[in-house]
Amino acid sequence: MAAEGDKDYAYGGRFTGTVLLEMLREAGREGEADVARVHSESGACTKWHSHPGGQVLVLVAGTGRAGDRDGDHRELPVGTYIVTPPDTAHWHGAEDGHEATWLAITYGTTDWTDESPVS
Repeated sequence: MAAEGDKDYAYGGRFTGTVLLEMLREAGREGEADVARVHSESGACTKWHSHPGGQVLVLVAGTGRAGDRDGDHRELPVGTYIVTPPDTAHWHGAEDGHEATWLAITYGTTDWTDESPVS
């Protein structure tokens, strides 16, 4: 049986389109990870952000896209595994014309910006 968590579509305007963030596990204390399922509708992605302890992303459904200050990665297939080092600005979401679902394992409170990735 799949775990279900609290779901939020708005999430404080941190996305460029419609995204459902489902918190599967909130960190109980410092050093533990938050685990979320992040479903992005066509072309939607996060705004630029970073995590003090880094983030691990696994694309579990659809076709994704992601980027960091070194460049964009497009048309990512299911099974793509991304490790973002601590304090590294990045973004992730769905490729234009596709939906994508990421499993996000995050260490520390996310530091969000208002900057949207270039589409």
